[in-house]
Amino acid sequence: MAQLQADELLYIPNRKRLTHDRIDAGNGQQVLHLFYGEVELIFDEPDLAPLGEKLLQVEQFPASDAMAWSDGAPHSWDKVRDVLEALIEQRVLRRVSDAPTGRTTVSYPDRLGEVPAGREPLTFSAHDKRCPVLTEQAFGRAFELSNLEVVVPVYRVAHPAVDGDGRQVGENNVAPRTLFLDLPTVRKQCQYAGSRYQNELPMNVTAMKAMARQWPDLLSLTEQFRKAYFARMPLRTPGVLTAGELHMMVVCTLASVGYVMVRGTQPVPNGELDSGLAAMFRLIDGVRLVTNDLVRDTPEQPVTAQTIMDYAERHAVFHGPHGVCAGPPALINEYLQVLTGVAPAPINAQPDIAARLGDLDAALDYGLLGQRVESVVRFLGASQGLLHERLRAAFAGYLPRTALQEFVEAPIDVARYPLLRDDFPLAETYQREIKLSRWLFARIGEAFPGTPQGTSLDELATLDPAEQATSRRRLAELFAHGLSGDAAVAEPLCGELASIAASAFALERRCLRVVEREQAMLNQRLQRPDAPLTGMDLAVFTRPRNGPPLAETLARGLGVSVTSDSASTVLGYGESSLTLKD
Repeated sequence: MAQLQADELLYIPNRKRLTHDRIDAGNGQQVLHLFYGEVELIFDEPDLAPLGEKLLQVEQFPASDAMAWSDGAPHSWDKVRDVLEALIEQRVLRRVSDAPTGRTTVSYPDRLGEVPAGREPLTFSAHDKRCPVLTEQAFGRAFELSNLEVVVPVYRVAHPAVDGDGRQVGENNVAPRTLFLDLPTVRKQCQYAGSRYQNELPMNVTAMKAMARQWPDLLSLTEQFRKAYFARMPLRTPGVLTAGELHMMVVCTLASVGYVMVRGTQPVPNGELDSGLAAMFRLIDGVRLVTNDLVRDTPEQPVTAQTIMDYAERHAVFHGPHGVCAGPPALINEYLQVLTGVAPAPINAQPDIAARLGDLDAALDYGLLGQRVESVVRFLGASQGLLHERLRAAFAGYLPRTALQEFVEAPIDVARYPLLRDDFPLAETYQREIKLSRWLFARIGEAFPGTPQGTSLDELATLDPAEQATSRRRLAELFAHGLSGDAAVAEPLCGELASIAASAFALERRCLRVVEREQAMLNQRLQRPDAPLTGMDLAVFTRPRNGPPLAETLARGLGVSVTSDSASTVLGYGESSLTLKD
């Protein structure tokens, strides 16, 4: 980029993208934050704050004018140039001389082009026995419908389903992608002010128009479900809605739409899903993207409709991989007011939410128990991640290097594990997941008084010291003497590896027992049969989110096979095997 000259004219392209807020810096000082698409500018230096304020007012300006945007002496040209050039690099500012000439019209194809037209519409359903085939294609491992929620979170179960209007519930964001249909869709560039204004990615006009036709009904169904949910799970502090409480309600709303497809009796056939339920799903799924982040900060923090709107703007939640939110700001605000209980719905839609779901209580249980299942599996994955970090620390700098060490020290990042959250250092990411899983498991357990569901996750995952000592001794013997010479592990690594493996395998067995118990209760509510689970089943969910399970590392680094279920862990090596139980 050519160096900026003082007499050059600058402007803010797509100025309607520019929004702002004043956020407490923690010391009582309000700091100006400017948001432009996915760019956040923080003016926490007092001498530069007036420059940020001025950017909110001007449309176009000579670069040299910014020298005077100060509460004291004028800025030096060198300092101003550095700031302005940085804004040009981030595309917040543009030279007038570089502005495009003429009016450009942006058009989009009616398909994303990801899959061939004519793909058969399939979904997870109790109508057929295709769940094992569909999960094998999507995840590389077959799951019976009885354990679908172990690999597909309840808030995604309805994604591939086709509603009565012939549209998929998840629209362009259907997951897993093996079930995405890529239906013809009208897309246009967004003209709504805010972070999505004239974004390169389009908004889905087809979905927006469908929801607009049903708008009063959608608000009413949202209100009906909210009232039913909070009758079952009252707010801890009356009148104060927290991020965690809203998140659980949002997920239950999404799960209820999947419930009608996967329940064991009278499941709704694919293509016949109530269009009101499908539209209710599409509306609230965007809210989940916000609450999913908020609960990882502090589940007990109060939230409002404005909290959700502000967060979505600041953190580009209106932006997705295939497009931006299509909702007009006024309607989004009206919806959030109803969702959070601040405003009533304009009508009382009939058939009501209970009639459309068939068994509202069972649908609520499905959402609650499904979240419990996910919290246990996430707890296991993050705990295994911390144990992997402990093993990595033990191997650091160890010589001579071994095949096991290469696999232990392999990077764990988004490039290799695409669902890994990377907003924080790896160990902190795992700790935050564990903390949230504990909270969700315990809070949802309050909905099931008098059952084992009330037990805390820590109590369920507490390992027996005597069993652990025996397992460490037996594993140390295997790693030091039971393997071939080139794979044997010497001290001090052998003792640490045995300790980590004993903890990891015992924790896995404990979590398998808890997940099987939660799934059994979930299946009972849905009138579905049960099916056993293995450690490899849980790894399908945890691996892309947390990195490799220890069983995989041992198999690749030592040639030791590991199979586990809720009762035992079996390590195979050569013609021999070692069985661990508790």
